[in-house]
Amino acid sequence: MYEAEKNVLASLLTNPKLIEQLILPDKYFINPMNQFCLKIFKKQYQETRTIDLTGIVEFYKPYFQKVSVDKFISYVTDLIATQVVAPSSFYYYQESVLHAYKDHQLLVFIDKFKGNQITQEELINLIHELDSLTISNEPNHLTADGIFKTITSHEKTIKMRFQKLELNANIQEHDLPIIAARPGIGKTAFMLNIMEDLSKTYKCLYFNLEMTDKQLLRRLVGINSKIPMRFFENPSTDYQKSKIIESAENLSKRNMKIITGSQTIRSIRNEIIRNCKDEHVIVFIDYIGLVQSLEKFQSIYERLTSIVKELRRISLDYNCTIFVASQINRNSEKEKDKRPKISDLKETGELEQSGTTVIMLHNENPMASSDKIAEIQVIIGKNRNGPTGIITLDYNKETQRFDNKENNYVNNNDWRKEE
Repeated sequence: MYEAEKNVLASLLTNPKLIEQLILPDKYFINPMNQFCLKIFKKQYQETRTIDLTGIVEFYKPYFQKVSVDKFISYVTDLIATQVVAPSSFYYYQESVLHAYKDHQLLVFIDKFKGNQITQEELINLIHELDSLTISNEPNHLTADGIFKTITSHEKTIKMRFQKLELNANIQEHDLPIIAARPGIGKTAFMLNIMEDLSKTYKCLYFNLEMTDKQLLRRLVGINSKIPMRFFENPSTDYQKSKIIESAENLSKRNMKIITGSQTIRSIRNEIIRNCKDEHVIVFIDYIGLVQSLEKFQSIYERLTSIVKELRRISLDYNCTIFVASQINRNSEKEKDKRPKISDLKETGELEQSGTTVIMLHNENPMASSDKIAEIQVIIGKNRNGPTGIITLDYNKETQRFDNKENNYVNNNDWRKEE
């Protein structure tokens, strides 16, 4: 039993330098004695660059609190005598340990579920997490050719119908763009406009955390059909009715999925993993303040900071780009220049840190509620891939559709001043 774990330990005793190729965390060793041996081997190698039974017994006695020295000597001696290992198979041994750990944990999770210690949703999430565990033996050595190819290669820019925004924001696959605005300015509509556009070429996931399916679908149909939403229940012309039906058919053919209801960062990650195995996925989270965590934090700020960091890791580790909606606090409304600044991001400063692009929406004349078309300033406040500045788009409140304006890019950073 625990043969793979013993093979890893015996390999390290035979050739201590193999520890530099050790990828597995200690916790993957299920057997307590094997886990203790691994920890003490790593400790000695870190300090002496070797693994020596005599040296461990002589200099590391304080670590033998739960395991007797005699039992340790007997166990390690038996490993040396009985385990036949090949250094070339060291990676294979580690893979075997990982598979055994997965099987063991799966049984643990199932027992917890049977004992009503975890819910069915938690069980499914834990299984997906377990399934995503992997180890890699790919070397990460820098070569001149590798460096040149990396710095001269072009990341794939995400093409969108907002040409000025595409050109200047230069959002690329695996980015984490932040879309921020005060309530009522149109950040959900803007996110839906982007999804309606990108779903023509990408699979899209939309995590809808604050609306009903009906509210969201009405907006999508309005964006796609350009028909005011007030005509959906009772179209006044045959043309309106035909456009609404046509839009519903068009959207049904798009490769997009709307997930409505409360979500944790774990459930979001698992949904992304399920959907991005075969193609790049564009993910929308509306909005970050409503994402929950199973971990306990002392404050909302800490919770959201952890969630944003995890979203950035997901966008880098998996085949996805994640658009995140965020709120802006109302501090700037009291200032002479009411345009929002990055420091006004409401949820957490980690949005500015982890976000590859921060886009803030601003309406210079929000009180003109009678106007069907609003001019919305799209402020590129942070941009790792290009310049910052301001783009103006037309926003039709009745259809929820954003459209381009000509000659609308201003490369002016005065609005960014914090004072």
